[in-house]
Amino acid sequence: MFSSFKQQSSQWQQHFARRQNAGPLQRLLAWLILGLMLLAGAAILVFMLLLSWILIPILLFRHRAKVKAWQQRQQAGASSQPGTEQPRSVIEGEVLHKRED
Repeated sequence: MFSSFKQQSSQWQQHFARRQNAGPLQRLLAWLILGLMLLAGAAILVFMLLLSWILIPILLFRHRAKVKAWQQRQQAGASSQPGTEQPRSVIEGEVLHKRED
């Protein structure tokens, strides 16, 4: 098992040694492709950052408007029926283990 690993390792080393002897044109092309990929990644990152800066305030405004409308509905419902009691949710349970932190 280990001998096959050593053989495979030596084959990969020989393969990479041959690849390092590539001409300057191949190296230049590899660097250009790497640079373009890095630029594309940076552009996507900047786009997402700007998109979040634009969308987060809009979404917060919409959420606050929904909460405000919900609160107004709750207050209108409570004030329209002054003699009746609002239904409440009760959760019953038993404490099995209480941590003393």
